[in-house]
Amino acid sequence: MKWITELHNKYKGQEIWIVGSDPSLESYPDDFLDNKLAITLHLAYIKFPNTTFRYFNEKDRFVFLKEKYPEILDKVNIFGYPFYNRPKEVADEAIGEASKKAYYLDLKPYPPNSNYGAIFSDSGPNAMRKMVAEAVKATSKTFGGHGTCLHPCMYVAIMMGCNPINIIGCNFKNIEGKEHFGETNKIDHDMRPTMQSFTGQRSKRMTRGLEAIIAGCNDHEIKVNWIEKHNTKNL
Repeated sequence: MKWITELHNKYKGQEIWIVGSDPSLESYPDDFLDNKLAITLHLAYIKFPNTTFRYFNEKDRFVFLKEKYPEILDKVNIFGYPFYNRPKEVADEAIGEASKKAYYLDLKPYPPNSNYGAIFSDSGPNAMRKMVAEAVKATSKTFGGHGTCLHPCMYVAIMMGCNPINIIGCNFKNIEGKEHFGETNKIDHDMRPTMQSFTGQRSKRMTRGLEAIIAGCNDHEIKVNWIEKHNTKNL
């Protein structure tokens, strides 16, 4: 098993793009990430299948993609391990052959229980902010987030030494009745029909967690560009 710490500072000082799957992704051309260092999050793979890395920490997303796009097993993926709310045995079976080229982080979502209110206390954001220092120095392989795969993936980009970090497709909100781009909106609904919408507390905890990580990046002079939608300045 190759831990994410093996990638420490491999891309030091290089710009990176982290790509979510919200509806704003429809505004980006399909070749937008050509020749860019980038990581897709889960269903964003459907829009940009040829990025440098793909990040997964949820079984249903990865199993769906590997069955529809089996070539994903031969690409360099990064796994939050074990998958969220899944035992290691289930994660190992799902990952299968993809383990040969994969990197792993020890996934410990924060807070480590169902008390979502903790993210609104001082302890939640402060803990996530402090983890940035651990990512910068690669003193830990254990990282997590609160309600979104973007949080642990941010620590991956930080550990790689990337600067600046550009974030697209991660607005944490419902846009004109949709939460994902194109066909992935139906895929997501069919996969998780009872999932809470990107409104209210779910969106707030995602946003506050990311803001805490960005504050930690500011502590280390790592620039983060959180981009709402595509425009010519993003080129």
